[in-house]
This record gives sequence, structure tokens and C-alpha cells, in this order.
Amino acid sequence: MNTTFPMTKMLNAAMNNHEASQFVFGRSPRVDVLEGKTEFRITMDLPGVSAADLDISLENQTLSVKAKRETEVPEGFELVRHERPEKTDFQRTFNLGNGVDETSIEASFESGVLVLTLPKSKQSLPRRIEVK
Repeated sequence: MNTTFPMTKMLNAAMNNHEASQFVFGRSPRVDVLEGKTEFRITMDLPGVSAADLDISLENQTLSVKAKRETEVPEGFELVRHERPEKTDFQRTFNLGNGVDETSIEASFESGVLVLTLPKSKQSLPRRIEVK
């Protein structure tokens, strides 16, 4: 795949420098970034997060994903051991550059997995130039 796109370089750098932990207070979950011929795809595992607790926004070529997860003890139960944080907030941002068609970004969320589809802009796609 072509790794000259600014987004690809940025995401590769982010993945190489990411913390080892998956989901800890003050940190963000890891992502898988895929590059196809016509789109990028970002997959993020968000266990325990509901779609209502997700906030995905785009501003100035920066895609932001914010989420929160709260752990509640059901009525009639007592917390005997507590290893997971009661409340987890995170934010993950991606600088897109000019290689993404910002108007066509899509997001889907199922079974705790967020998938962002970022179509490549027409000007960034390879094209054949006819010789006259």
C-alpha cells in the first residue's frame, strides 16, 4: 500500500508510540488502521461503552473520538474486589490531511467495536492520464 499519505504516516507513528495498556484511566484504546485502494478503516475496541456514550467529531481535518464508560454496582450487590476503574473517559484524535474525503466519513458501532470508514479523496486516488 502507498504509505506516502499524511494520514498513513501519522497513524503509523501513533501506533508505534502508543502505550501498552488497553483501557486505563487517562489513556486511550489501541486501534487497527487499514488502508485499502479507496478508503482507510480504523477499528477500535471499546468494551463496556454504549453507542450513546460515544462522541465522534471532525474539525479542521482532525477526527476526534471521545467515549466514557462507567461501572455501577447493581442493587443488592457489594463490591468485593475492584480492579477496573469506576469511570473511564478517553479521547483519541487523528489528523487526516488532504487524503480523506471528510464529507463521506462513516461510523458503525456493534458489540463494543467502533469502525470508522474514511474514503480517500478523489484527488488522492491514482488515476490514468491519457496522452494526446
